[in-house]
Amino acid sequence: MEPFFIKAKTISDAWFQLIYNVFDNAYTQRIQRGSFENEQYRLQYPGMAVYIEHPSEDMVPVMPPNSGIPAPTTMEYIEDYFANYLMDPELSENETYKYASRIHYPMPKGGTQLDRVIEMLRETPLTNQAVVEIGTPEDNDICLGNDGKMDPPCLRLLDFKAVPLKDETVLTVSCYFRSWDLWAGFPTNLGGIELLKKYVADEAGLSSGPIYAYSAGAHIYGYQEDIARLRTGIQKLKANRG
Repeated sequence: MEPFFIKAKTISDAWFQLIYNVFDNAYTQRIQRGSFENEQYRLQYPGMAVYIEHPSEDMVPVMPPNSGIPAPTTMEYIEDYFANYLMDPELSENETYKYASRIHYPMPKGGTQLDRVIEMLRETPLTNQAVVEIGTPEDNDICLGNDGKMDPPCLRLLDFKAVPLKDETVLTVSCYFRSWDLWAGFPTNLGGIELLKKYVADEAGLSSGPIYAYSAGAHIYGYQEDIARLRTGIQKLKANRG
């Protein structure tokens, strides 16, 4: 049950590596709680760490020409995700939270959580305190999904870290997901987080650098297995996973 680690040039590169390797490095998990509860299984990495060197380039996974496989996201969708789900804290009528409502949570001394992080990075860029917390202890009681069941945030924290290099100070971000849909969620999530990192870097007067991503629940769902095998060229009969 060793964690799986990859180095990637881009988000698209990381996505393909994770999908390609999931069949040999994941375990089958019957879903007892959460999305597709008692309906689907997951092929899930026991632990996953990803380093992405150039996350601003090639965010959208490429599908082979004439394959008929739809891309899991688009640049337009990533930009909309950034604007509406990471930057706009306004909740709709039935929403109990969204990432933006936590990222831009009002602080006791004024401003928002993200404002405070930007202030820290602007004034003391080498701080270890520039963390945006998405998850809260109350989430397992208060966060309901559309089906009325508990659905606490998958993204739990964003840790912004400035690293001094020879000629510049580069901003990185580390993110942790408690559960992560690799096929559909990974490229959109990281694309949006990259745009957020670029925003924070610009506001703090820093250069934008790599992304580090971690999860102990990164997976593809059973209904995605056939299309994932088709995309990667790993064609073998899947076992009866029950």
